[in-house]
Amino acid sequence: MMTLNGIELDNSPIFRRVIQAVCDLSRRPLAGLRILDLGSAHGAYSIELAGQGAQVLGIEARDAWLEQARRTAGQSLLPNLEFVRDDVRNLSREKYGEFDIVLCLGILYHLDAPDVFEFVGRVSEVCRDFAVFETHFAATPTIWHDWRGKRYWGLSRYEHPPGASAEDKLKDLGASLDNEQSFWFTKASLCNILRDTGFTSVYDCLNPMAYLSVGAQKEVKIWGRRATLAAIKGRPVSLAVAPELPWPENPEEYGFERFLEARSDNISPYARVQGKARRVARRLLRRKKSE
Repeated sequence: MMTLNGIELDNSPIFRRVIQAVCDLSRRPLAGLRILDLGSAHGAYSIELAGQGAQVLGIEARDAWLEQARRTAGQSLLPNLEFVRDDVRNLSREKYGEFDIVLCLGILYHLDAPDVFEFVGRVSEVCRDFAVFETHFAATPTIWHDWRGKRYWGLSRYEHPPGASAEDKLKDLGASLDNEQSFWFTKASLCNILRDTGFTSVYDCLNPMAYLSVGAQKEVKIWGRRATLAAIKGRPVSLAVAPELPWPENPEEYGFERFLEARSDNISPYARVQGKARRVARRLLRRKKSE
């Protein structure tokens, strides 16, 4: 367990991956850069990046997390670090200004539609250089939502039991603040909305590998279907070999296709059931042959 002045910080296997990605992608010392840590929880990422010299603002809505983060920050004597109490859905450039780097870690899969779409747009609005998203994603598209004329696929998950009180929801530190359900993007739709909101390129961070130490061994930790994506807020580049063809206003019209989903509107529910039945039958047949 990592501690600072006796305060537990973070035991997440993706901690080093995110910090490494931030330092690598910034391509310069963090001193002087402004970083936003959304849903900062107990402040581990904020404290580490402030210790690297960045000017860091952490936004957290739960008092329990905020109290721990402020206590640890006070003991670490970092004048370039601040934590504020707010709902990340209130993010705006008018309220908080702009940031070179934005961290959006473990948030998207706790928000429901349409809030999650608006939130991604606001992250892009305040981001000058790049944002890091660490999130669960849906394996297959089961439901869709339209937002600003675009369609996004994913699945719906329960965050809290139906009828849970506001107090009970706040006590559940691993769930949403108030919404009972959340919308998980497929990876394809997540990449699509990042492009649609103004990020010019998206990179999948795979290294350092996420692991947990088990005794003297390093055991690979499978986090389900999770991804650490770095979204770059760059400048659309026109091709030098074809300067007469600028970056298109509507990329789909010029062959810049959106990421396709594993299942599309063209697959009927009947065909999906048929496919599942065939897969089950094949498994049963293999099992019978092995007996």
